[in-house]
Amino acid sequence: MKMMIRAFAILAWLVLGSSVSYAQTLTAGQAQKSAQADAFLDYEKALITGGLDAATPYMTPEKLAELNGMRKSFGEDGFKQFLDRMRGGARDMARRKQIEKVEVKGDYAVLEARDGPHSVTVQYLAKTKDGWKVDIRR
Repeated sequence: MKMMIRAFAILAWLVLGSSVSYAQTLTAGQAQKSAQADAFLDYEKALITGGLDAATPYMTPEKLAELNGMRKSFGEDGFKQFLDRMRGGARDMARRKQIEKVEVKGDYAVLEARDGPHSVTVQYLAKTKDGWKVDIRR
């Protein structure tokens, strides 16, 4: 009987323990070298250089719908101004160095990049079958 209880306890621990997602916080160099940082930077670079069509592979369908909604709401000129503001920011290695933190919880992550002394970009990401992609807040 004791053996049966022990076996059941181990089995329950394995089943419950494996289904619980864990949270991990990456900071500084770890955050900057993370897969989430790579996805974020690929997305920004594609969006800045090629617009929505170029950035589509780097975002979830929900994020694409959100940006299309922004474009419709702002109008083409307003959306162009949004992209122009993005183009005025840091790029490549300078942008990577602005990444301060990535909080990963299972298949979702939140990345923070410091744009200036009082300005932080918060970007949500989701892990898909194709890797990490920029997502909407969930």
